[in-house]
Formats: sequence, C-alpha cells, structure tokens
Amino acid sequence: MSKKTYLLGFDIGGTKIGIGLGTADGELLQSRRIDNVNTDPAVILPQLVETARSEAAAANIALEDIAAFGISTPSPADIANGIITTPPNNPYWRNVPIKKYLEDNLKIRGCFENDANCAALAEWFFGAGKGCKDMIYLTMSTGIGAGIIAGGQLIQGKSFLAGEIGHSVLVPFGRQCNCGLKGCYEAYAGGRALAQRMQQELAGQPDHEMLKYAKDNQLEKIDLLALEQAARAGVEYAVKLWDEMCLRDAQAFGMLMNIFNPQRIVLGTLAYAAGDFFMEPVKKYLPNFAWPETLRDCELVPSALKREIGSYAGIAGALYELQKEGIL
Repeated sequence: MSKKTYLLGFDIGGTKIGIGLGTADGELLQSRRIDNVNTDPAVILPQLVETARSEAAAANIALEDIAAFGISTPSPADIANGIITTPPNNPYWRNVPIKKYLEDNLKIRGCFENDANCAALAEWFFGAGKGCKDMIYLTMSTGIGAGIIAGGQLIQGKSFLAGEIGHSVLVPFGRQCNCGLKGCYEAYAGGRALAQRMQQELAGQPDHEMLKYAKDNQLEKIDLLALEQAARAGVEYAVKLWDEMCLRDAQAFGMLMNIFNPQRIVLGTLAYAAGDFFMEPVKKYLPNFAWPETLRDCELVPSALKREIGSYAGIAGALYELQKEGIL
C-alpha cells in the first residue's frame, strides 16, 4: 500500500493496559503500558487519552491521521455499544462506556472487541497464525479465553461471547470460579484462580516450602510464577498442582481440537514463558482428550508476538473491522 494506514490499540487486562500505535502492515511504532489498572476507571480513562496523544506525538503522527483505534476488552462486554460491563477480573470496571469516551476525547473512529478475539486477530495478521484459515488463540495469563478464526472469519457468536473456553465447565460442581459458575476451566488453570487457590490451601502454614518462591516470602504475593519455580524445584505440592493444571489445559485443548478441527492453536503467556516445562506434560495428556485425526492435524505453538501482543491486539481489532467494511 502506497500510503501507510495508522492504527491505535488499547488492550484492557486484569492488571495492566497495553497501548500500541502501528500500521496496517504490522509495523509497531510505539508501545506503552499502564500498570495497576484495577481501580476507578475515572482515574484510568484520562491516562489512556494522554498516553495515546503522547504516543502519536512521539511518532510524529497527527491524531487526525490515525484511521481508527481498537479496544481489546475483557468479557462480559456490550460489544455493539462499546461498553465494558462486568468482567470478573476487573471488579472496579462496571458498565464503563470506554469506546464513546475515547472517541469523544481523541476524535478518532473506534472499534471494540473481546480481548481473546483481538489477540487471535493479532496472531493471525502478524504472528504465529499467519497463513491459517482455521486457528485458535488462547489467552493464558490472569484469565483464559479463546479467539477463533474459522474459514478465515472471526467467530463472534450471537451475544459476542464465542470462545469463552475459560468458563466452560470441566468439573461439574467443582471449584468456584470468579465468573459465578463452578468447575470452570479457568478455575483450575487461570493465573488469578491458581493464586487464590494457593493462598487458601496454604493459609496458616507460615513455614510451608512454597513461601520461599513467593515475592517477599508472603503468601498474599504467591502467583503462577512461584508455582512454576517451585514445581521445577520439585516441591511436592507445586508438582501436583502444576500437573493438575496441565491436565486441565490438555482437556480444554482437546475439546477445541474436536469441536473446531483447527490447523493451529496458538498459546499465550504461559506457553512461551514456561516453554517445554508446560508444553511437554500438556502434549502427554492430549491423546486422552482429542481424536488422533484432530490431534495430528493441529499444531500447538506458543505466541510469536509474546509480550507485545497487548500492543498489537487493539490494532488488529481495528484492522479487522476496517477490512470487513471494505475500507482497507
């Protein structure tokens, strides 16, 4: 394309917001993040506007030359109206009309889509999903969700909730999930849920070996990284919990393989951060949950965009909308 098309992206996470400025052909010009976002949106929204303006200025691009911005939002959300409604991992964000706020303040056309869908689009356009007509991306960090590309089209669903694999029940009447259901996949393999579980199970055990791996040796700061480190060190509690997590991951991946028969499943943070320590046990369990044919025909790979995916996610969401409307 002779003239570059500039796009802006916002990726709303459970603990951080990624903000990226780039082009429709995948060149990332600016990338920033805002941490500790789980607070009053009235404090965060003006920061998003200011950061967007500073990114554009740093790239020497006028705001009016940006074709659109995309918001990668956690679910549930009112996709049609651009409102973040009741995301389980963002308890302060309730019925936030973020798309209108940013449109009014930036004077740029806005697009709004589920975060896992935007991440899937980012990997499809720019990363590990390039060249695939049938692929799935899974977010694997604070929470778990899937973005599904089938036949070269993003699958959104009647209520824009397609791909919520993290809240598919794998264990009937099992562990309480932050979404309100019991036994969800995310309750057994999501980063926040695992941290909460460890805090509950290790409460009242100040001398437990696991605390050596928590930040500042404090139980309330134990997280998925601490679990990984302890499991690698052979701590019995961690080894068992890590193995259970990998089993549930394989169970969910097998469901996706048999339902959608994708060419490729691209995995988020955990897969590239833990590498074979995660991938090998998952692959060991997978034959228990997927047909040989669907397993044979599906590549299971880590994200190519890795930590930059938050910068690309909103950009990819905007790009998909503009392409769908024939603007690009």
